[in-house]
Amino acid sequence: MADILQILNSHYPMRFTRAEFLREGGNTSYAVFAGSEKYFLRVIKPMYIEGAVQGADIQAFLGERGFPVPPILFTEDHALYVSGSGPEGKQLYILYEFIEGGGADPERDAEALGALVGRLHRTMKDYPGALVEHGRHCYIGKYIGILREKQYPRTDEFAAYGEALWEKVRDLPRGYCHGDMYDGNFHKTPGGEIYVLDFDTSGEGVPIFDPALICNKTHYFKFHRNGYARTRRVFERFLPEYLKHSPLSQAEIDAFYDMIALYRFALQARVIEDNGIDCVDDAFLDRQLDWLYRWRKQCGRNQS
Repeated sequence: MADILQILNSHYPMRFTRAEFLREGGNTSYAVFAGSEKYFLRVIKPMYIEGAVQGADIQAFLGERGFPVPPILFTEDHALYVSGSGPEGKQLYILYEFIEGGGADPERDAEALGALVGRLHRTMKDYPGALVEHGRHCYIGKYIGILREKQYPRTDEFAAYGEALWEKVRDLPRGYCHGDMYDGNFHKTPGGEIYVLDFDTSGEGVPIFDPALICNKTHYFKFHRNGYARTRRVFERFLPEYLKHSPLSQAEIDAFYDMIALYRFALQARVIEDNGIDCVDDAFLDRQLDWLYRWRKQCGRNQS
C-alpha cells in the first residue's frame, strides 16, 4: 500500500494518506483517501495495459460529451494515468472520482439500460480514435486456440460450433462495441443514475453483442431451461429504448441469441487467460459444450 500512496502523491495534487483493497480481477481496485475525500483506483496489470490505455481515452471522450461515466482525474501533467512498476512488470494507475452505489439489475432496469447503451453506441460514432478490431479471433479464434493448446479431445466440436456461429454474424454491420457489458459494469447510484464502467475491452465489432451481454439471463455454469425466457423478456423491454437512440437492422436483432452463444467462447477465453490454462479441466469443458448444444436446440425450438 505504501508504494501505491507514494506513486499517487508523486503525480497528483492531492495528498493521499490511506488505501483500502477492494477487489482482484483481471486488474486490482482500491479505495484511496486524501483527507476526507475518497477516490477509486484501478491498477492495470501488464497484459491489459493496451486495452486500458484505449479505455481511458474513450472514457475521457465520453465524459467530455456528458455521457455518464465515472470521471477520470488527471495527473499534475494532465495525463489520464500513471505508469509504474509492479511484481509482474509495468503497470498503470488510473484514478477516478468515487461514486457510491452498486451494480444495475437488467431485469429491473431493462428500459434504462436500453436507452443508455443506445446513447453509448450513438455517441461513439463520433469517437476520433482508432478502435481495436474485434473479429473472428476475438470472438471464437482465441478460445479454440486455447483448447488446442490444452489438447482438449473435443476441440473440433467447439471449433465447428464456433465457425457455424461466425458464419451467421460475420457480415453483420460493424461499429463500436463495449465488449464486456455484464451487470457489474453498470453502476447505479442511490439516486438511480446509471454509469457505464470499464472500457478496456472496447473495439470495432458487432454492436448487437453489447445488448446480448447485458440482457443475458442464462446461467454460466448450468443450463437452466428458463434462461431463454428470462433473457427474451429483458431484451423485449430493452430493445425499444435502445432503438430510440441507435438503429439495428432486423438481421442484427435476429442474431441476438447467437451472440449469447458467441459470448461463451469469448468469456471462457478471458477466464482462462486470467487464471491459467489449467484452471478448467476436460469435465468442465464438456459441460460447457453440452450447454451450447442445449442452447442451440432450445433457440431453434423457440424461433421456429
